[in-house]
Amino acid sequence: MKNEATVGGQVVCGQPTPDEYRRLADQGYTDVINFRMAEEYETPEPPALPAGVKYHHIPFTGASLSREHVAKTRAVLSGSEGKVLIH
Repeated sequence: MKNEATVGGQVVCGQPTPDEYRRLADQGYTDVINFRMAEEYETPEPPALPAGVKYHHIPFTGASLSREHVAKTRAVLSGSEGKVLIH
């Protein structure tokens, strides 16, 4: 995936392609966290994900980041049963 890196044991990357989303379950991912704001997308629809992969939209900007965003992110990370992809 574009600009993929592992940070603190979590995979962080740029916007995945539809083909990359389709392969997530095969790679052991069970959750996707999307931090991008809705206005960054042409269509606001969540991506098509394989069965067993959950999508979490927790949008923020540098100026809007709050404890609530951090708490939601931690909840996903601690509750995940597999790998989490963050973008």
